[in-house]
Amino acid sequence: MPIYEFRCLECNETFETLVRRREEQLICPSCQSEQLQKLISAHSVGSGIPDTACGSAPCMPALACSSGGCVACE
Repeated sequence: MPIYEFRCLECNETFETLVRRREEQLICPSCQSEQLQKLISAHSVGSGIPDTACGSAPCMPALACSSGGCVACE
C-alpha cells in the first residue's frame, strides 16, 4: 500500500495519503475537493546508479559479486 503525494487543484493544499486501492476515491483533507493532482515524490526518484559492484547494469547486485568481480562487468 503505497503513500502518494497530492496537490489539491481547488485550494492548492499539498498532502500525502495511503492509497489502498487504485479505484479508491480521494479527497482533499482541507476543502474536501476531488480535484487532485498526483505529484512525483522525492523519495521515488533514484540516483540512476544501480547498486552493483561495478556500478552499471547488467552486473549482479554487489553482494552477489563478493568473489572479487562479475563476469558481466569484466
